[in-house]
Amino acid sequence: MQRIPVRLVVLSLALCITSTAFAGHIEAGDRLEMAAVLKAPITPTRAVQIAEGGGGRAYGYGMEATRNGGHWYEVDVVRGNDKLELRIDDASGKLLGSSAARGEDAQGAQALVGSKLVFGEAIAAAERAGGGPALEASAAGHGANARVDVDVIQDQGKRIAHYRVSLQDGLLHAVMTGTDS
Repeated sequence: MQRIPVRLVVLSLALCITSTAFAGHIEAGDRLEMAAVLKAPITPTRAVQIAEGGGGRAYGYGMEATRNGGHWYEVDVVRGNDKLELRIDDASGKLLGSSAARGEDAQGAQALVGSKLVFGEAIAAAERAGGGPALEASAAGHGANARVDVDVIQDQGKRIAHYRVSLQDGLLHAVMTGTDS
């Protein structure tokens, strides 16, 4: 009779250890980008608004930072049939340049089709839910599964929380899906 409780305890401990092992780790490059976002006078949502101000709809966002101190926002927008990557100065909000979005940066625009929620609003919802600025965000999915996945910086850069915001019904459904520290 005593074997069942012992086995349950062992199984429970194993599950706890396994779930802890799945917690993510923040990489050095992400730490540079987090520091840049936390210091930037231009907020992530403002960078998206600036990018959309030239026409088009945003579907991807991120901060880029180099080891030599350079940093800027990159916002992916779709204008007509063109998918562009815009580089926005994080201090002034000025457009630094643009190029055709390629590879991973060209993915996600399809999630905007039929969506009632604007990409920047989805980022703002995740930022409110997570209590910090967005590190990066990307639209994904189709139809009922259209969403924006947002990584939010928490605890002044000690943690990243992953949120998913629905684009389908126009309601703000921010759900935390995990954390890295």
